Amino acid sequence: MTEAALTEYDSIFCANSGCLLHVRPGDSNVRGSGNWAQLDDGTILGRRRVEATMLCDRCAERVMRGEVALVTRPVGQSAA
Repeated sequence: MTEAALTEYDSIFCANSGCLLHVRPGDSNVRGSGNWAQLDDGTILGRRRVEATMLCDRCAERVMRGEVALVTRPVGQSAA
C-alpha cells in the first residue's frame, strides 16, 4: 500500500466530531478498519470525501443537503 493509502486507512472514519462514527481503528469500540462500518442495528455505512474532509455517508449527505456546514481550517493551521 502507498503511504497515502495507509494514512487514509488508519484515519478517523468520519471527521464530524458529533458523529457516532468519529472513531479510529484501535479505539475500544472498534473492530477492524477500512472504508465500511456496521452499526449495532446492522446498518452498513461507507465513507467518502466531501471537499478534503472524510465523512461517513450519513454526514456527507447532510452536508450535501445543506443541513450541516462543513468547517475547514486553512492548510497548516492547527486546532486551538
